[in-house]
Amino acid sequence: MAELKGIESPEEYKEICWAALCVASLKHEKLSSENALALHGMKTKFARQIRARRDKPKAQKESDNLTEERVNAQNLPGTPNLFLPLSSYFPPDIPSVPCLNGLIGRCSKPFEKQLTESDVKVSQCRLSINKIDVAHAVMPLLKEEEDSSEGIPVKVYDADGKEYPMTFITWSFKLHVLKEGWINFCNDHSLLAHQDFVTLWVFRNLQTDDLCFVITSRRLEVFEAIKRRRLK
Repeated sequence: MAELKGIESPEEYKEICWAALCVASLKHEKLSSENALALHGMKTKFARQIRARRDKPKAQKESDNLTEERVNAQNLPGTPNLFLPLSSYFPPDIPSVPCLNGLIGRCSKPFEKQLTESDVKVSQCRLSINKIDVAHAVMPLLKEEEDSSEGIPVKVYDADGKEYPMTFITWSFKLHVLKEGWINFCNDHSLLAHQDFVTLWVFRNLQTDDLCFVITSRRLEVFEAIKRRRLK
């Protein structure tokens, strides 16, 4: 058996071989949702640390430009922390979409939703939004004359700045949805139930005063609904 540099005993060699065998067998292991989320959190934390070390030299230079671009953007005063499902994900308070620089006025804090089967079903063609998120993120931005029960035209932007006209409406039984253009958004981004999580920001456009949303998505190895948590 070939000797390995730095290994002082057969017992240590056996431990290393056993550890290597365990790691190699992981690719055949079917993880539970809890373990998958835990591993994703560890991977995200590690990746964030690597990026922080790599980007540190240019961070100060970019911070001045970022401050200037967002000088007009502001989160709603007194906005409580909204719900996010996973502890390893912390989106920025103001969405980072280049084409919207200087156009974001009053803005909600971000909130996230795990997509359901009904959200991606073509026959239903709408994104439902939790009533707590609507109460804290949408309602404070509405004008007196805007009535969500009658439908409010909105502009929705994806992470690349592509615009999707939609309607925000409250149906009976206090079901709040984005409809019409949502199915185009869903198809363009190939969204899947349970695996895809969408983050939403709501804001007023400084130039047009339109009610707008930014929606981004991320995909995780999750195949069932998970419980939401409140962002601290």
